[in-house]
Amino acid sequence: MRRPSTIPADLSARLEDPGRDPPAPGDLRLAAVIGLLLRDDPHHPDDPRLLLIERSSSLRAHAGQVAFPGGKPEPHDASLAHTALREAREEVGLPSEGATVLGRLSPVPTPTGFLIVPFVGWAPPGWQPRPTSPEVHRILTPRLGELADPRVHRITGRGVWRGYRYEMHEYAVHDPPVWGATARMVWDLLGRLELG
Repeated sequence: MRRPSTIPADLSARLEDPGRDPPAPGDLRLAAVIGLLLRDDPHHPDDPRLLLIERSSSLRAHAGQVAFPGGKPEPHDASLAHTALREAREEVGLPSEGATVLGRLSPVPTPTGFLIVPFVGWAPPGWQPRPTSPEVHRILTPRLGELADPRVHRITGRGVWRGYRYEMHEYAVHDPPVWGATARMVWDLLGRLELG
């Protein structure tokens, strides 16, 4: 049975300051992603959906994986938050001025050589995401309550990479499931909402 989820009034305070510089990436390459929350269903006003994408199976890297919209910074990006919003515009049609960035989750280093900086924000009211890039095969919008259901979550193992210890989470809300760095970010978000 799904647990109801309520977004706390102090959500921004539970997240890291989006304007603060992330840790130095060292020899890792920076990337920025955004977890967009959609609150547009009058039948579930307290259980927003989280926007995820299934990447195209034809991509050279991370093909077919479930991810947040995002990517690598471009020279003209004013900040990493701008990178995440620009990528969301390119991948899922996010309006340029539409999203409200609330804060940031903990950066996630990956064995593929990236330090991913994840942001969280509200999507614009009434906006419906759609694939606007050939990199995006499908859009997924599981409810937070669905992701918080212990029946869809499992820890598949534990790892150590460059001294960084982490658990490998998996959320069986889609085929393929949400796993890897994205699942660690989902776990972080649910924990800050006291849903994990």
